[in-house]
Amino acid sequence: MFEEIITSKEVKFNNLEKKVYKFVCFFGCLIIKLMLEAYDRKLMENRDKKKYRHKGLRETSVNTVMGEIKYKRVMYEIQEEGIIKTVYLLDETLKISVEGKVSSNLVEKVIETVPVTDSYRKAEEVIDTTTNTSLCHEKIREIILKIGDKITNKEKEERKLFDKNQLVAGLKEVTALFEEADGLWINLQGKDRKEKLEKNKQKAERENKELNPKMKIKTELKLHVMYEGWKKEDSRHSLVNKQYIARIMKPKEIAKLRDARVYSQYDESKIKLRVTNGDGAKWTKGTTAKEGIYQKDQFHIMQEIVRDVPKEYRNIFVELINKKEFEKIQPAI
Repeated sequence: MFEEIITSKEVKFNNLEKKVYKFVCFFGCLIIKLMLEAYDRKLMENRDKKKYRHKGLRETSVNTVMGEIKYKRVMYEIQEEGIIKTVYLLDETLKISVEGKVSSNLVEKVIETVPVTDSYRKAEEVIDTTTNTSLCHEKIREIILKIGDKITNKEKEERKLFDKNQLVAGLKEVTALFEEADGLWINLQGKDRKEKLEKNKQKAERENKELNPKMKIKTELKLHVMYEGWKKEDSRHSLVNKQYIARIMKPKEIAKLRDARVYSQYDESKIKLRVTNGDGAKWTKGTTAKEGIYQKDQFHIMQEIVRDVPKEYRNIFVELINKKEFEKIQPAI
């Protein structure tokens, strides 16, 4: 490969970089394959031979950021409570991802890529150009749905344990916690769309109204973020310890999940200030912590000024807000 590049009349750095990257990834995959199979032999030699019956080698593969790695490992047969099962000690010991045999690093890459692209097809293109592997858009969607199900189940368990007073209280001490709540209306698809359409039909029948066939079938994706403050020295004022909730769910469910997280992470007796910023919607106010403060965020305050204050007076109020001279706003009005 090197001779081919050196003797080539036209050597472009971009092409050189791509070729070397693929070459290194090829050897990376080969090294991992040899290491996996060597470790599998070690597990085979040290296993409980009475419990694990050797049933021969089986080939599998795992997709990684370096490419697909094919390797062989031993399949064992065990008997538990009269039921015969097959297991792979290597997969269990190394906790090789079961997300359709995709490595955790590649799953993380998918999770990072999907939110910043408009579609799974565009995410497929990004994965193809930034790694040495390729995933079809159906596979990317499958990974995202599986991760989403895991997050959903984890959050349900958090709320369940909180209701039963089975969560361990946190010890971290902070003076204040800040929260922001907002919503994003999205078009429903597939089964969710059909269910929503059926509900709208039933509602129209009850109210003796005609259903508009052109009406968009939407629902609100609720967004909530909690943080401890922001970094003053950072010009972007990065938030400290951001924690997100994003789901099509009821405000009470968001509040309960938030309460569970606060309880399990912080010493609640040390928190002196709880502030929630929102757009003024009823559901965002409903997520405000007990004895907490609810206020409109700066964006929506500015929006109200633009909407309701004549243009010739607008800059006065904007300047007072930017200077945080709030006590002068009422006299100015």
